[in-house]
Amino acid sequence: MRGTIEQALRLGFIILGLAVVIYGVDALVFAPRRMPPCVQEQLPPGRICLDSLLQRYGNKVVWIDARSEADFELNHLMLNENRMFPIRKGAALQEQVDAAMERMLAAKDLGECIVVFCTVDCGSSEEIAAHLRSLGIIEAPIYVLEGGWDILRRDTKLTGK
Repeated sequence: MRGTIEQALRLGFIILGLAVVIYGVDALVFAPRRMPPCVQEQLPPGRICLDSLLQRYGNKVVWIDARSEADFELNHLMLNENRMFPIRKGAALQEQVDAAMERMLAAKDLGECIVVFCTVDCGSSEEIAAHLRSLGIIEAPIYVLEGGWDILRRDTKLTGK
């Protein structure tokens, strides 16, 4: 009987040790990449969760990709109907805005919104969205996507993957 209890205790300690190791690996490796759930009501005005965006507008979105040119070239949304525009801070900003302007001006009449995104820790999307709003001529709602590219690349309906 005593040997059985000792074996059970050893097995318990082994299982506990494995659980601690698995938890540690998850906390160090996987948890930082996990996105917390997006709650629209907790976001500041001008930001939008992907679920809220899809519920309100479906695929009626003009996308503004504010990521770096290297990130854009590496991977981007493959959309038809002229709905994706790279607009980045820097010398070519106004030229890029001008290239997308006709489409952004038409967005409201088409029941669309404009969504700016970059990577999760990138501040460019906020700056680009603020710049577009400051122009005062775009009537369609302009949002910044909460979670940015990381959220978009997970949505197979949008990325086609």
